[in-house]
Amino acid sequence: MTKFLGMTGLLALFCMTAVYAGQAKPAAPAAKASPESIANGEALFKRSCQTCHGPAGKGDGPAAKTLKGKLPDLSDKAVMAKLTDPAIHELVSNGKKSEIGNMPAMAKRLKPEEITDIVNYVRTLAK
Repeated sequence: MTKFLGMTGLLALFCMTAVYAGQAKPAAPAAKASPESIANGEALFKRSCQTCHGPAGKGDGPAAKTLKGKLPDLSDKAVMAKLTDPAIHELVSNGKKSEIGNMPAMAKRLKPEEITDIVNYVRTLAK
């Protein structure tokens, strides 16, 4: 009987672990800055981000004029050094509400790999 209870307990622990593991949010894909990824990221940036962030990422796109403040300069090495790739991925995926304005979430419009491509492209702006 004790052996049965011990096995039941282990099975319950295993099942709970499996359930919680299934609920965990997947980590952002590892950034692979291949030329193809960067080129795709540039096309996606132009389509989805350039309106606010501008063609060179300086925060001077036409829609930026309607915001209540200045967007960060994505071409500034010091600004970009403070941001990790997963942090940028998170911002693009989930957007950001701030006193300046609201950045839309792109996770429903773009695949995680496409967001990674945008991250890879944005990194090239500060070089």
